[in-house]
Amino acid sequence: VELRALDEEFRTRLQACTHRDLVTGHAAFGYLADRYDLHQVGIAGLSPDSEPTAAQVRDLVEHVRESGVSTVYAETLASPALTETVAREAGVEVRSLDPIEGVTDASSGEDYFEIMRANLQTLRQGQDCS
Repeated sequence: VELRALDEEFRTRLQACTHRDLVTGHAAFGYLADRYDLHQVGIAGLSPDSEPTAAQVRDLVEHVRESGVSTVYAETLASPALTETVAREAGVEVRSLDPIEGVTDASSGEDYFEIMRANLQTLRQGQDCS
């Protein structure tokens, strides 16, 4: 029941967002993006340790500028350096999403539901949702 309520919160609160592109530090949020009609663009691949080429970073910066994206998302458990570089070059801000690979001191809640609701709030701000 609680999972269904959380799903409905995400569905309802992400429905009217100005930006549908979800630019993330790496492609860890594909299921979330697919489920809530967002288009994930990962700076790196599925592994936060895989580094894109300079040309790929340049193309991504150009995409962020052209698409009007206002936020790129770092991940709480990975270095934000590459995400911060893309954000700086594109002139946008960085926010953090938690992939919930474990609850740590850096987590934005004490359990799955608290962390997911914090992620939802971060997404609503970064995607400019009404």
